[in-house]
Amino acid sequence: MNETNGPSSAESPQGRRVLVAIVGGEPGARIQAWREAHDAIQARRLPPHTTLCYWVDEVDLNLLGEQVRYAFAEPVTVLLGSVHEFDNDQHTFYVEVSETGGLDAARQRLYDGTHVQLIGLREWTWHVTCVRESRDRDLARLREHAHELVLDAPWPISEVACLELRGDRYEPVASWQV
Repeated sequence: MNETNGPSSAESPQGRRVLVAIVGGEPGARIQAWREAHDAIQARRLPPHTTLCYWVDEVDLNLLGEQVRYAFAEPVTVLLGSVHEFDNDQHTFYVEVSETGGLDAARQRLYDGTHVQLIGLREWTWHVTCVRESRDRDLARLREHAHELVLDAPWPISEVACLELRGDRYEPVASWQV
């Protein structure tokens, strides 16, 4: 398991598993359409989501499901905003996620080890990636297009999934309605 459990620009190994909250409904459809227009490869690779745990390769799925249900025992709603750009080596573009008190509390429960211990990074900026890798891209043009996607919409988190990298896509190996 990757001990840092953080985002990385390194190539992901086959079989890598991530735990994500899938953005569904109209907000998810809008984000996905924007992603397909501006980062089609990643749009095919992963659904619109916010990452809950970057590496869950060696975690028992039954215990992970118990931990997810425990962490999301109460409804969690956040606010999706506009597109921003991280100041990282990839110039990642993302939809901001705000009003995250409930999600922060769920993350704290997710990592408390009640049913299974998740290892690694426990704090990061909540976001929904839109363009993962912008190096060697026209950043000015991407920044112009960023203004096209403004959600200002609540997102009631309803699905958490464990996705596994198989070939060039992450496929669900388990999911839970929360």
